[in-house]
Amino acid sequence: MLHGERVTLRPVRADDVSTMRAWFNERELSSTWGRSPVVPENYLEADVNGRFTVFDRDGCFAVDDEHGTLIGRIDYNDLDPIDRSAEVSVMLGATSGRGKGYGTDAFHTLIDHLFSDRQVERVWLSVLPFNQPAINLYEKLGFVHEGRLRSTVWVDGTWHDLLLMGMMKSEYRPRATNSAIA
Repeated sequence: MLHGERVTLRPVRADDVSTMRAWFNERELSSTWGRSPVVPENYLEADVNGRFTVFDRDGCFAVDDEHGTLIGRIDYNDLDPIDRSAEVSVMLGATSGRGKGYGTDAFHTLIDHLFSDRQVERVWLSVLPFNQPAINLYEKLGFVHEGRLRSTVWVDGTWHDLLLMGMMKSEYRPRATNSAIA
């Protein structure tokens, strides 16, 4: 488990699946990920006993608020031990968790872990250009725009670009206090 200032990042459990499934099927939320639904049927269920239990190249965490309520999930993927890079993503599915700083805390917690404990030198992500709240968060954390894949994602009957953003360990803007890892 990873502990932030207000969030806890923990392994996904079987009892999280129905809540996460509902988030992924929420049209407005899933469109910011470029898919509806975001994941195929039974994808989450199969992962509870599979990739959600291993934190080597990929790591998927449930995000709990300070009251222990599941509010989202945050992941890293394709952690390359030679190139020392990883892709990161976050989804705050619970409306009660949005706009309150939980996403910032969750990202700080995960990025601190990747840079400090996993010796990653670069993290990167992709985001749709119309997801301005996410872009604002990423820029605040220190991500910089690295590129654009033109007309690569089909959402609501229209092609959209995909923005690529990245951050080097040396560019990271850490918070005043670091998360504690238990």
